[in-house]
Amino acid sequence: MRILVCLIFVLLCGCAKLAHLDELLTLKSVSDNQRQIQIYLDKQEKGFNKLKEDIKNNRLKQGQFKRSIIDRYSEPVLTEEPAPENVGVKEILLYRHPTNYFKSERIYLYFDESGRLLSWELKPAED
Repeated sequence: MRILVCLIFVLLCGCAKLAHLDELLTLKSVSDNQRQIQIYLDKQEKGFNKLKEDIKNNRLKQGQFKRSIIDRYSEPVLTEEPAPENVGVKEILLYRHPTNYFKSERIYLYFDESGRLLSWELKPAED
């Protein structure tokens, strides 16, 4: 008799899990996405801090290709075309902390038409 009661209990619990399988799978998917987002943000933050450190220690050099900089420091927050008065500059990459938008230093990298680094600018965080 006890075995029969246990078997019925197990079957009922299993049915409850199957009835909510879609919801459970959705929660698992959200959890997986949150992990992926955190991994991405950690990578962005690490790249930004490395770039900032390399600038402050004079390790960033003119003439480096844009692709090698992105590979080393991660994707920029923003890519933009320069104002007309920036003669010789074809593209500007902006780096900053990935989540502290307004309390972060900003780094602007300026590239020529061939994708080589011309110069950079490290701006302090705005108060």
